[in-house]
Amino acid sequence: MHDAFKVYTVIEKLPHKIESIFAQGDKLYVGTFYGTLLVYSVREPLGQDEAISVTLMETRKTFSKKAIEQIDVIKAVGVLVSLSDGYVNLHDIESFALRTQLGKTKGANLFSVFSKIEIQDGLIPQVVTRLAVAVRRKIIVFTWQDSEFMDTKEFSIPDRVRTMEWVGTQNLCMGFDNEYALMDCKTSVLKPLFSPTSPSAQGALGSTLESTLNTLNTFSSLATGGLMGFGSKPGKPLITRLPNDEILLGKENSSISVGIDGTPKRKNGIEWSGTPEELGYSYPYAVAILGRHIEIRNIETRTLVQSAEMPHARFLTQGKLLYIASTTEVWRLIPYSFPQQIDELVQKEDYQEAISLINQIDPVLLDETVDTLNRIKSLYAHHLFRTHHYEEALSLFLDLDVPPEEVISLYPAVISSHLPSKDVEVVSSPKSADGQSDDSSSKDTPPIIMSTKELEDAVGCLIRFLADKRQKIQKDVQTLQQNNDSFSYRHQEQEEEIQEHLRVLEIVDTALLKSYMMTNERLVGSLLRVTNHCNLEETETLLLKHKKYKELVDFYRGKGQHRKALELLKTVHNLPGEMHGVLPTVSYLQRLGSEHFKLILEFGTWILELDPIVAMKIFIDDEPEIDTLPRYKIIAYLERLSLDLCVMYLEHVIHELGDQTSEFHNTLVVSYLSQIQRDTAVSGNDVEVHRTKAKLLQFLDESTCYKAERILSRLPVDSCYEERAILLSRIGQHDQALNIYVHKLRNFQAAEEYCIKNYDGSDPSKNVYLLLLRVYLKPQNKESPMLEPALDILTRHGSHIDPSAVLALLPASTRVDQLFKFFEKSIRESNKTKHMDMIVKNLLKAERLQTQEQLTFYRSRRVKITEDRMCPKCNKRIGNSVFAVFPDGVVVHYSCKETMAALGHWRAG
Repeated sequence: MHDAFKVYTVIEKLPHKIESIFAQGDKLYVGTFYGTLLVYSVREPLGQDEAISVTLMETRKTFSKKAIEQIDVIKAVGVLVSLSDGYVNLHDIESFALRTQLGKTKGANLFSVFSKIEIQDGLIPQVVTRLAVAVRRKIIVFTWQDSEFMDTKEFSIPDRVRTMEWVGTQNLCMGFDNEYALMDCKTSVLKPLFSPTSPSAQGALGSTLESTLNTLNTFSSLATGGLMGFGSKPGKPLITRLPNDEILLGKENSSISVGIDGTPKRKNGIEWSGTPEELGYSYPYAVAILGRHIEIRNIETRTLVQSAEMPHARFLTQGKLLYIASTTEVWRLIPYSFPQQIDELVQKEDYQEAISLINQIDPVLLDETVDTLNRIKSLYAHHLFRTHHYEEALSLFLDLDVPPEEVISLYPAVISSHLPSKDVEVVSSPKSADGQSDDSSSKDTPPIIMSTKELEDAVGCLIRFLADKRQKIQKDVQTLQQNNDSFSYRHQEQEEEIQEHLRVLEIVDTALLKSYMMTNERLVGSLLRVTNHCNLEETETLLLKHKKYKELVDFYRGKGQHRKALELLKTVHNLPGEMHGVLPTVSYLQRLGSEHFKLILEFGTWILELDPIVAMKIFIDDEPEIDTLPRYKIIAYLERLSLDLCVMYLEHVIHELGDQTSEFHNTLVVSYLSQIQRDTAVSGNDVEVHRTKAKLLQFLDESTCYKAERILSRLPVDSCYEERAILLSRIGQHDQALNIYVHKLRNFQAAEEYCIKNYDGSDPSKNVYLLLLRVYLKPQNKESPMLEPALDILTRHGSHIDPSAVLALLPASTRVDQLFKFFEKSIRESNKTKHMDMIVKNLLKAERLQTQEQLTFYRSRRVKITEDRMCPKCNKRIGNSVFAVFPDGVVVHYSCKETMAALGHWRAG
């Protein structure tokens, strides 16, 4: 509670019994039981300590013969309206003389006045005043526009009205014995608001409008704080007009606000401590007279704001000037200034009430309203946090866009220890009554003591706050980077702003990491694997402490701290767990790329020595970063480290990646030779030698990228004859290659296959079959001629050898019958070739004759260009222009031929 109003007794022990009061401006009108009208002048106090001044200006003893039951003023018409003796009377506002007695109002029991500016005819604003009078079972409405009386309307109603108020300019809310209803005075439609809860409670209104009692059974459905079972007992209905076309309806101990359409406007109603005898509203509070005291409640929060003892109070005025009267006394409630009320609420830490008050009042009534509202909301958020309402506090911090540093600083050191050493700016509480600052949220305030469960709850709320902040800040950074101005001065400002955002992001991400470590460690990896701004030292210490090696490696990778990551992997590879072994290091090195090549080689050595097969995935796996590594340097590195690993890499590069670099092919051949020499020197490695030799021969035979001349110099003189033969073949030394197959290897079949593979009939001087025959029959090493294999070659491939050259090589002692098959096949092949040549000759001759005949035909064709010959395309004379003739004889300009060809004249010919 706080002091919203200061209570003054303005009239005390009045000898006349008060029946009605009304206030307007500095005038207070009091109607008595005996028909006397008392008019008082009220002077407002100039200061808080000054008393209110009330002066009786006029006493009209003959104003009415009977009690003045109700008073109001129609300022636009200049009349004072009174209800007395069952009539509504209009009096002059200055002289109080009776202007007219509204004869139609005989039997009236109450009236209601409402004035508002309306736009008439779509253009002209006019003050429209409506006076509604309840007369038995009908309503009479009198209307004035400006000061001119317009018309009177009458509406029948099903029961006697006990209270009524205007809602807007056309609707009239009426309270009967057990029900409320809205009547549209333009359409005469009567709409009940709340139906009774039992048939026995239905009055005349219920029976008359039974068909429409299906709307807004609201009070019975409201939760705690609403009106429960409204209409179940008879009682005095109460209606109070609120701003924005709302009305406050009362019954028993409850009240609820309803809009112009009859639907509830607020979620919960007001619960009074007793049954109100009268309801009123003084911006922004609802006021109720309850027995011996009054209650003042916030219309929004429904909380009790102020209570004052006022014995036997019966009447109150509506609006800004709040007067309350008993039968003999009148009290005036003057509101304290809103800034003063807000300060008092803040001092009492009733922040919610202060915020509600600021939201309701007009901003012009409070300087710097927005700043004040945000300041109080921030204080409220801190208060909620101190009282362990963490979710509400963090939600409010988020709405206020409070800096993350301020929120994080509220947490224990386990969360907030990474904050910068500079002071965190926080919202301070206002000064207390003794003038000292009550800064309950400053950095000197002792940390909030939390239980383990409370800390977990608070951190859970912080995670949601930080995640939202993180997303917003990242979006701001992206926007700044995209909109970076080219002007130097603006560019510098934007860069500074970006750096500030990044600084805050570091604080947010580090706090988020600590929060995850406390509540859900599984989320740590997801934070560190993406782009983050966690503080390096804080994160390093935290993860090492909790042995989160995998997460720390991911963090190092994201920060570009590759050396630290690799050193950590090397340190923990012997420890049990997911980081055991060399595979985590291999996976890390695979993704570094060429810019960190030196680091790859440095940290690749120990894993290649420990587990070479797995470690070689650094260089031969299917990863895009591996393709960017310099292959020359890898080969040189592996050659120094291990010949076998170098061979493995070269095989991958050449066979799987298809690299045709000559140097790589040469190196692989030399490496194979080195392996053969090494394994040959070690007894028991015959299988490895054979396997390597087979790979070498296949590679020499299939590859076309190595330099044979360079390899030949590397071959040993007394071995590797097959390899030498293949290399000699590559440089065109077929005679030497065949000599190796025949005389060194004694492999006649291999020599024959060599000829089949390398035979080229277009160049007789390089006839490999003749060369092989010469190797057999004219050996260089003074061996005897090998006639049998020579005759086998002549028998199978004699058609590829010139007989004369054969006869020149054969020994004189060769028998003719041994050459029968050779000559037979040679002669047949010669005859076949001759016949084929004749056929081709005759075909070519026939083709020549056909061509000559076509040429003669085309040369015999003529076209005659006369002066009258026209181009069919452009309809102009051909004349001396360049022309074209289509096969169908059509003659056109040369420039028109493309268009005519598109029309089909080429096909026509």
